[in-house]
Amino acid sequence: MKFSRDDLIILIGAGASKDAGILISSDMERELEKLVNENIDWKKYNDLFYLIKSGTIYSNSLIHKEISFNIETLLIVLEEMEKKVQHPLYPFIGSWNIRFSEVIRDNFELIKNFKKDIIKELKKWVNMKDKSKARYYQNLKRFQQETSYPLRLFSLNYDLCVESLSKDSSEPFLIERGFDDKKEWDYKRFSELPAEAQPNIYLYKIHGSLDWERDYNTGIVSYIDTIAEIPDLIFGTQYKLQYVDPYLFLFSELRHYVFKAKIIICIGYSFSDEHVNAILSQALKYSRKVKLFSVSLNINKKNIAGILQVPDEDQIITEHNVYAKDFFENLSLKKIENMYKMDKNDDVV
Repeated sequence: MKFSRDDLIILIGAGASKDAGILISSDMERELEKLVNENIDWKKYNDLFYLIKSGTIYSNSLIHKEISFNIETLLIVLEEMEKKVQHPLYPFIGSWNIRFSEVIRDNFELIKNFKKDIIKELKKWVNMKDKSKARYYQNLKRFQQETSYPLRLFSLNYDLCVESLSKDSSEPFLIERGFDDKKEWDYKRFSELPAEAQPNIYLYKIHGSLDWERDYNTGIVSYIDTIAEIPDLIFGTQYKLQYVDPYLFLFSELRHYVFKAKIIICIGYSFSDEHVNAILSQALKYSRKVKLFSVSLNINKKNIAGILQVPDEDQIITEHNVYAKDFFENLSLKKIENMYKMDKNDDVV
């Protein structure tokens, strides 16, 4: 099987950057729990943290939903709470949960400040402290050169591991993220570049990036050459699929290219974003020729088929109990072509 342009796309989740020292969501939740329990400046958030955590776990149990509490869920709930009287459910919250009234006591600044302080920590958790640890991402360069066409890479991560590929001056490597010469967002960069200006990778950062910031007067998102003071990020596509760019555009591009692809390579993705899962599921059901190849530490073919509700498990290939670093280092076009030809008895364990 020889792949043509856009037959192959890559989707990366938090697990892809874990080997680079970037904390995954469960690690962040543990770090945050330590802060609210042990740090004197954070103890004021202790009751609010456990109110949201216990409420989320309880609510999931009511609908038999096996999704554990994590940092993204916490930030989503805080964003909803922060809306206060603008939220349509505000008049009912007190009567639904007495504990909420006891903890907040109309002090909505506590919610706002908790969210702000978490994002400050988040910037540390997903920032590369030692760039040499992310060197395994360099293998994407070799892989792209094997394909001879630009790769479409969709990232659910805030970190800058992929962007670091373009920083190697010894070998020019162009990554298109959708920003013009003034560093302002311009969706046309993904579709209207002349042939001679084609990049090596089109990078779609569906949840935002550490180096993005928004001008709230104009609504324009731009990137800066360092970490933004308040990065433009979203927490969970299902809750923040806004009508504003770049997020709606980026997600629509994911849908467009997932339906064009013959193989979708998922690296370090935990299949916990319901909107992303819905698109993957639709694409696999739309054409039985589409295959999904998942690389992760702890999710297998049966798990994925259940989450995506895909009747034909032969469309799913898994390489589990594999670290992203090891996968990247052994990534080759020949390997992916062989993976695509596998039948149900050839799954890699």
